[in-house]
Amino acid sequence: MMTHEKLSDGGDIPMIGLGTAGLQGDKCEQATKWALEIGYRHIDSAWAYRNQPAIATAIKQTGIQREDLFITSKVWRDYLSYEKALRQCNEILDQLQMDYIDLLLTHWPCNANVRSAKGPENVVPLEETLAAFNEIHRVGKVKHIGVSNYGIDLIKQAQEISAVPITVNQVHFHLSDRNCSENVSQTLVDFCLKSNVVMTAYCPLASGWCPAGGGILTHPTLTAIAQNYGKTPAQVALRWIIEQGVTVIPRSSSQDHLRENMEIFDFELSETDTARLNTL
Repeated sequence: MMTHEKLSDGGDIPMIGLGTAGLQGDKCEQATKWALEIGYRHIDSAWAYRNQPAIATAIKQTGIQREDLFITSKVWRDYLSYEKALRQCNEILDQLQMDYIDLLLTHWPCNANVRSAKGPENVVPLEETLAAFNEIHRVGKVKHIGVSNYGIDLIKQAQEISAVPITVNQVHFHLSDRNCSENVSQTLVDFCLKSNVVMTAYCPLASGWCPAGGGILTHPTLTAIAQNYGKTPAQVALRWIIEQGVTVIPRSSSQDHLRENMEIFDFELSETDTARLNTL
């Protein structure tokens, strides 16, 4: 059963990875170490998470070879100008104690079409940001580049501007997103699939710091379907996402949950059950 998704530039990305937002210090180090021992090979982090030194320590403790890992990090939106992006990439590499990372993303958009949190003087042209990312890719500090929290129009702009393929768009997406009246996530999934951009879902279980849909794992339809497969509601929710062609990075600091989240490749949802889940 497929455990990786192909990237448009010829590489591939594991269908499931460890999300580390909110995990810091010893807690992050332990969760990363457990995940790697269980079999995770994709670790998702960011400069803003302040946990990359802990991830580096965990990787060293496991002794897993660098080439067997897929490491993602992100440049924060206040550092998307050309020189700042170059400097932050170097900080990321120093913190992770690596010569390169597999995937570098813009953490949030900050260009002329998106209002800056700190005012218009902090708006950075998308051309400038992607020029920096292209340079970082050219010198071999990243293998793939992508974006986070981009809508369709911004992805189209990025694809037109960047000489290096935009391979990934990481966004908030989970089972109960599909039919929210103001949510366009499913439209975005369809667009990404047609445009050869892999979509990665953060907060895929609608839990943790994400308040929307937080009760989805106790929904009676989901729990009944999970029982029929001998799986947990979380496993079925994650399976539903990857069957959309979307990769997932659930966060957990529980060894049991980390193991459960990885055990989603030994079953497939029937068309009937998928249709039932689509209506939640």
